Amino acid sequence: MRSFEKLYHHGLIVDDIHASMAQLSTALGVDWAPVRTFDPLRVWLPDVGWSQAHLQVTYSRQGPIHIELIQAVPGGAYDVLRGVSPAHVGAWTDDVGAHVESLMAEGWRLLAAGASPKHRYGQMAYMVHGDGPVLELVGEAIRPMIEDWLRA
Repeated sequence: MRSFEKLYHHGLIVDDIHASMAQLSTALGVDWAPVRTFDPLRVWLPDVGWSQAHLQVTYSRQGPIHIELIQAVPGGAYDVLRGVSPAHVGAWTDDVGAHVESLMAEGWRLLAAGASPKHRYGQMAYMVHGDGPVLELVGEAIRPMIEDWLRA
């Protein structure tokens, strides 16, 4: 499937980002980009509309498939992701909106996005097919910001 051709991260929603960083540093020998706080992050949910998530996020510096850790405050928009799976894979896409619509035509379901359908889902969208895997489509437009973060 073309959606998996540009994978760049494997994401995990964790309860304690700093404990998870320490465990994975020891187990895998990775080091981490700075933890960033998104408080709040506006998220569009198909069944709810606009919602919020309160997140702390980091990536392993090592790649090419980076580990992304997300600590989400319970009761926020990322509960819908955790309800399906605490794990996802992230892939770059040139056009989030077109990619979301293409996958939905193939039977995928939208879980959450950075914007509403009216605004072409923004620069990120989480999709699932059946029981998984969860795929995060990430707009190429934010790649420079992510790459700067990894080098910080």
